[in-house]
Amino acid sequence: MASRESSRPVSSERQALDDGEHIEMAGGRVQVATVELRGAVVKRVAHGPGWRWSEHSSAEVGEPRCPRRHVGVMVGGRMRVEDADGNVFDAIEGDVVVIEPGHDAWTLGDEPAILFEFEALAKS
Repeated sequence: MASRESSRPVSSERQALDDGEHIEMAGGRVQVATVELRGAVVKRVAHGPGWRWSEHSSAEVGEPRCPRRHVGVMVGGRMRVEDADGNVFDAIEGDVVVIEPGHDAWTLGDEPAILFEFEALAKS
């Protein structure tokens, strides 16, 4: 019989996003709530109506297009994403998205575009 590296059970854990770290970006147009648990990061990113990366976030980050990759689920509102190669799509509530670095994005309509973003940190 093969041996296991560890036979100890690992406990589950929870934390409310409202109890996590909160920051505002783009002059208050973007609110980010972040929780990190056991090497996983979950963010709720709310992009306010009228927000556009190239107009409101670019100067703050120092890049003309967003340099980050985003993997997540849209849970509210609508967002248009434009890749550097010209590919364009609209993400709506219920869409699972992978948005590659080098994109521009903006909120469509009068409601915030809300993305739940997921990231697994490397194990040490």
